[in-house]
Amino acid sequence: MSVILVTGSSTGIGQETALHMARKGHHVYAAVRTPATATELKEKIAAESLSVDVIQLDLVDPASVKRAVAEIMEKSGRIDALVNNAGIGGGRAVEETELDEVREIFETNYFGNVSVLREVTPIMRQQNSGRIVTVGSLAGQVVMGCHAHYSASKWAMEGLSEALAMEMAEFNVKVSIIEPGVVLTPIWGKGSLPEDPSPYAKSLERLGRFFMFGHTRPAMPSDVASAIEHAIESDKPHFRYPVGPDAVETVAAKGKVTNDEWLEANCLQGEAFYDRMEELVGVDYYRGELDLPGE
Repeated sequence: MSVILVTGSSTGIGQETALHMARKGHHVYAAVRTPATATELKEKIAAESLSVDVIQLDLVDPASVKRAVAEIMEKSGRIDALVNNAGIGGGRAVEETELDEVREIFETNYFGNVSVLREVTPIMRQQNSGRIVTVGSLAGQVVMGCHAHYSASKWAMEGLSEALAMEMAEFNVKVSIIEPGVVLTPIWGKGSLPEDPSPYAKSLERLGRFFMFGHTRPAMPSDVASAIEHAIESDKPHFRYPVGPDAVETVAAKGKVTNDEWLEANCLQGEAFYDRMEELVGVDYYRGELDLPGE
């Protein structure tokens, strides 16, 4: 039985991962920002009598992170695996995104994860064992217009994870990053395109069409949890795990051409762009009706 810390466990991927790994016989610490409101998580834990402790951890508060890790060490004496899952979306065109929003995205998706890593890596180094798994995104491999700051935060975690894998190798700690495309989670019910007119309407529409097509065949939180399970339990975990058909197809399509050719294709407009993407991906992502979740 391993001791596993999963951040952002109140809903979605984090919740499913915490429950999934507990069902596999591990002792899970499910970290949430506000335990009092994690009703659904607690009900599922109780219904199955799972070995899951719900603990308070606010990713953007280093003192909270330190307390949470100290609590785990006091109770269990070790941390065998960390799943850095917590994160937020956001951002529009670079010109239109306020700096405060950019900072919020990076404070959570990058600096918050770094705070957790700074507390957990010394423990794993001293144990001479461990697994570190970050839930990144397809956006950490393939970007689109009007998704710059979220993508940039995920690209930052890609670079950090690759360096971390090298740093921790001598201490028998393996590092992986999960790269889901569209996953059916509650966050999508909150989604909407900006209502104010934008000079970047074409890029926003393209982004919306990609997401809406993804919703016709999404990955499920359980698919991501299964990839995380492999990263934690396998003797030879992968470094990168694309999850979902859109992630697999789009990463493969980008790999067919040079970086310049990929950018040229994505700078095309209208039908020329749709045709080129269908040629590269093998699937037409962009010609369906545009209808956001929750509308």
